[in-house]
Amino acid sequence: MLSPHEIATLMLVNSNEHRLESLDPDVLALRHYELVEVRDRGGAAALQISARGRDLLKRLGMDAAR
Repeated sequence: MLSPHEIATLMLVNSNEHRLESLDPDVLALRHYELVEVRDRGGAAALQISARGRDLLKRLGMDAAR
């Protein structure tokens, strides 16, 4: 079960409007649940929502189309 902070962090990763640290405790939890991934973008690591994360947001009724 995700905490409200973890759900909010998942929404932030999906929006790509905020830069989040990959070692943030909420981000680490989302990575553990395979809801977000760290991707290499031009030599820099970036967080990206996974297919599983997009599916969860859809089931919660949140726009996850990215």
